[in-house]
Amino acid sequence: MSLQPIIDNMPQKASEADVETRLLPHFIRALGFAEDESVPSFDTGAGWVDHATRRNTGDKKFVDSRQGPYLYIEVKGRHRNLTEGHPHYFAAFDQLKGYFEGDNSESVQWGILINSLHAQLFRKHGKTIYPATPCLDCSGIDEIVKTFRERIESPARALTVAIYNNKGGVGKTTTTVNLAAALTLLKKRVLIIDFDPNQQDLGDALNLPPSRGQMMDALTKKADIHDSIIPYEYEFPRAKRKASFDIMLADKSMASDEEFTQDRVHQKLRLNALLGALQPLRQNEYDYIFIDVPPNWQVFSQRALFAADTVLLPAGHDNLHSLQNAGAAITELLPQVQAKRQKLLGDYGPIALPVFLNGLPSKISKSHAQLMHQAIGKVIDKGGASGFDLRPYFYPKWTADRQSLYMRHIRHMAHIASGDFRHVPAAFVFRAVFEQYSNFAKDYFLWD
Repeated sequence: MSLQPIIDNMPQKASEADVETRLLPHFIRALGFAEDESVPSFDTGAGWVDHATRRNTGDKKFVDSRQGPYLYIEVKGRHRNLTEGHPHYFAAFDQLKGYFEGDNSESVQWGILINSLHAQLFRKHGKTIYPATPCLDCSGIDEIVKTFRERIESPARALTVAIYNNKGGVGKTTTTVNLAAALTLLKKRVLIIDFDPNQQDLGDALNLPPSRGQMMDALTKKADIHDSIIPYEYEFPRAKRKASFDIMLADKSMASDEEFTQDRVHQKLRLNALLGALQPLRQNEYDYIFIDVPPNWQVFSQRALFAADTVLLPAGHDNLHSLQNAGAAITELLPQVQAKRQKLLGDYGPIALPVFLNGLPSKISKSHAQLMHQAIGKVIDKGGASGFDLRPYFYPKWTADRQSLYMRHIRHMAHIASGDFRHVPAAFVFRAVFEQYSNFAKDYFLWD
């Protein structure tokens, strides 16, 4: 059944009740859910979302059990402007995000905002929430339903995270290997990718030589991507057990030289080369894929961010340019990637996660803290002049009532550097490092 006549005959100023009664029963059915697989006014533990749905399992009907919701749908009237960037849109998204974070929402993987003029699909992977599609015009409602249903019925297992800052020396590689180690010990399946063929730091951090041609063959579809992946194993000397994650090493054949220039790489590697190569791995094989991205905005960085769902931005408390570059990544670079993803693939593209301070000392002077926050204030002001609210990215606990300057961070620890010298992830060797990175992973990714 086409939903287009319902949209075409919707009152111009349809209220939320109009949208609920005229559209939602048909919309939910078109998404593939039966009447006993949908619960209206569902208690998320953080408020009541308009609809929750989940496939029935065996003789257990969702309408009876009300356990393990899979999709939330929040409905608005047409007077609520859900065009992306409008204050009504941000308020509706914040409401949906709050429901995602409710105590009864651990199992939820998807959310929809809809008012019969616009609709948008959101993905929840653990604790991470990001748009799966742009905000779409409901004049094409049947195509929207088709797109939403395809994605809802076939979610990627993995969250793909690019670790990026245009400034070098902020600990991208150290973050990558220790997050991988911590998540491995937390029973997650992890792949890390060294996408910097010129520096090859990720392989060096683990005392592994770069590959020679395997990654390029995988990216140009001359070989199976599994041929370019190897396991990294660490054996715990006392426990006599092993822990392992997978790594795709930098490809030395892709390093720039007089013959293999950036222009040649640009011609040889399509913008979606890495994303396409990772698709089977994202779908079924890993929980997390981390890409260690070069500290520039050239061919490999652009393809790495194009392949990501989210971008993790490390910065230094004593590195002004890293803070400025984090702001620029959010306001200038990511919008470019999002526009290209939307044009080529019809999805939203990567979003930034909150900026974190890497290697933050346990104590910094009050005067330096003031200088740092003043510099961040200028970055926020510059973003505001371009229409971006950067405050949540730097100060995730800031509210109108409680103007917290708390920033997410990894504390400086000598043990982390010791791991670098040993060529092993410090999170495998030192319990204190594991605890710090596991808490960090829980802040960003894992449901508590």
